[in-house]
Amino acid sequence: MPKVCKFLNWNFERFAVPAPDIAIHSNQKVAISSSWGVPLREDVSFTNAHGANGGSLNNRAKWALKHLQVPLGKVLEPDEVVLFLTPGQKMADAPERYMLGVGYRVLTRAWLILTNRRLLHLSLRWNGQWNRNLRSARWGDVKEFQITGRFRGKLLLKYHGGSCETYWHIPKQAMAKLRILLDTLLPAGRGETSAAKGMASFCPQCLAGLTPGVYECPNCRLKFKDDRGALLHGLMVPGGGYFYIGLNLMGITHAFVDVSMLLSAIVSVLALMGKVHPPAIRGAPQAKWVFAVSALVFSAALVTRIWLSIRVARKAVRTFIPTS
Repeated sequence: MPKVCKFLNWNFERFAVPAPDIAIHSNQKVAISSSWGVPLREDVSFTNAHGANGGSLNNRAKWALKHLQVPLGKVLEPDEVVLFLTPGQKMADAPERYMLGVGYRVLTRAWLILTNRRLLHLSLRWNGQWNRNLRSARWGDVKEFQITGRFRGKLLLKYHGGSCETYWHIPKQAMAKLRILLDTLLPAGRGETSAAKGMASFCPQCLAGLTPGVYECPNCRLKFKDDRGALLHGLMVPGGGYFYIGLNLMGITHAFVDVSMLLSAIVSVLALMGKVHPPAIRGAPQAKWVFAVSALVFSAALVTRIWLSIRVARKAVRTFIPTS
C-alpha cells in the first residue's frame, strides 16, 4: 500500500531548522565526513531505510558524489550537509511521456539531493555531468508529500505557495529511505521557508534567485535560453527544439524523421498534382485520393512533431538553461 503523508497545517513561527547532526537512524552513530569534497552524513547517505548497508543505494550515492561534487560544493550553505542522493527527475506531462517514450526520460536525467535544510534538484547531461540547472526548495516550503509505486516510485510534493510537482522513476530502495527522511525533516524544518514557498530556480554562477520569465540573472547578468529561441529553433530547424536545449542525440533522431516526413509529404503532393509518378506497387490503389490522404497524414505528423519539440524546449528553458 502506498503511503500518504499527513496534511501539515503549520503556522510559520521561527523554529530551529534541522541540525546537521539530526537523528535519522537509532542504530547508527552520526558520521559527518568531508572526504567526498562536501559535508556528508555517511551514516545516512550510504545506508538503507533500516540503517544497514545500503547496497545499490551506496553505489548510486558514490556515483552521484563523484559527478556532482563540484556543483554541490558550490551551492551548499554553511551548516548544510548532504543526507541522501537518489535519481529522480521531474515527471513529464502526457504528450512527452506517450510520444517520446523512454528516450526522453534517459536524456533528461536528474538527481534529488536531500540536505538537512532543503531539497536540491540537479539536472544532468547525457554524460552524467551537471548541466548547470539548479532548483531547490526549503523544507518549510513543503506542505505535504506522497510516495507511491511498487517497483519504481513517484514522489509528489505540494508546496505552501500552491504549486505541486511529481518526481518519478525513483529506485525502489530509495522510496523507503525517502519516507524516513521526509517524515523527519519536514516537521523539523518547518521554521525555514523561502520567498517562493515552493521549488525555485537559482543562478548557477552567483546563486541569486531567478524570476520566472526573466532570462537574465539580476545579479551577475548571466543570460539564459528563452522562449523565443525555443520557438524559432523549433520552427526553422528540423529537431531544432531539442538541439536548442542540449538534447542533441534526440535532435539528430528527430531531424532525420522530420526531413523524411517532409519529403514524403512533398512527393505525395506532387503525385496528387501529376508532377511525379511514384513506382506502382502491385495491388496498391493508385487513385488520387490515396496521394491526398498520404500528404495529409505526413503533414499532420510533421506539424505534431514540430509542436512537440517546441513544447519540450519551452518547458526546458523555463527551468533556466545558461546560454554558455
